[in-house]
Amino acid sequence: MSRVLSFIIFISIVVSIYFGMHVWVYKSLTRDLVQAANHQKYLKLVFWFSGLSFIAAMILSRSWKLYFLNFYAYTWLGIMAIAFTFFLVLRPLVMLFEDHAKNLTLGAVIVIVIVSGYALFNGLRVPVVKRHTVPVKNLPVALSGFTIVQLSDLHLESWKSSRVIVEIVDWVNSLKPDLIVITGDLIDGGAGTDPLFCRELKRLKAVHGTIAVTGNHEYYTGIKMFMDLTACADFKVLRNQAVTIADGIQVVGLEDDEGHRFDKGGPDLKTAMLGLDRQKPTILLYHRPLNFPEAVMKGVDLQLSGHTHAGQIPPMDLLVNLAYRYPNGLYRLKDAFIHTSAGAGYWGPSMRFLSQPEIAHITLVSANSPD
Repeated sequence: MSRVLSFIIFISIVVSIYFGMHVWVYKSLTRDLVQAANHQKYLKLVFWFSGLSFIAAMILSRSWKLYFLNFYAYTWLGIMAIAFTFFLVLRPLVMLFEDHAKNLTLGAVIVIVIVSGYALFNGLRVPVVKRHTVPVKNLPVALSGFTIVQLSDLHLESWKSSRVIVEIVDWVNSLKPDLIVITGDLIDGGAGTDPLFCRELKRLKAVHGTIAVTGNHEYYTGIKMFMDLTACADFKVLRNQAVTIADGIQVVGLEDDEGHRFDKGGPDLKTAMLGLDRQKPTILLYHRPLNFPEAVMKGVDLQLSGHTHAGQIPPMDLLVNLAYRYPNGLYRLKDAFIHTSAGAGYWGPSMRFLSQPEIAHITLVSANSPD
């Protein structure tokens, strides 16, 4: 299947889901709550304007770098997703208790407003620092206490990230890490061409520098833009490669799976780990929290991933937990660990319901090898 045809199919599915949510929410409101014809007319105008604002925002921001619609359009998308979820759950109740349909629908609207407001407030907060201690076998005693700051899914864009990136860099530097890792989706839109992001990312300070890997959005935005920005910021990018730092820790970086579609690349763990010493601790950077058992079999002690955003808002938070075995947080398999970051930024609506944007601070400690 050609890339053009794949793109057309993908866009068709996305548009169908997007406007399908609008239809479901509109019909839920007008069936049981907004029944006056003139009120339905105004509601329909709001839905048409708001629904099309997302498409208009995409065109304006990508073609002319005009961002005045972005916040409204993305927030509307988030509200529609939340409303769709609640009305989908509500429908069986309305069918069972038809006499109370109006009150049930009104109650759902109140809950949707509260959840949306909280999610917007929570999503716009400065990332919290989440601290984890990870025992690593074969870690030299001299390196016990080695600290890693993991940043994932920043999704830097000129219209939303200029203030936040300054605060994130200040927070990271205050932690004085030994190593900073960026596990994909660093950029979106034209962020790579904005000198602000190069300047701020270059301020990141760690004893052993910053190592980055690609995420899916690096390919959507443009891999060259990503490589130019990381070069400007003095990051080391690992693309199915490995490097040894601190004279004892092996760091492996995999390409994101989207590399298969865009430049015939993609993750190749076998190639990336060729020649590594199984007696030395190995950390894997891989954007998606996938294939962890395979990585453990090959000798990985700690995998750092992102991609899921912890779902951000309903129904994605539920879907993420269903789709991924390691959706958010720190997990253990035998003597190895995987940490999936909820992300320091967000994609789409600046909303988070059951999670917060985060900076992960991971401390490695020595652990005895199993008998």
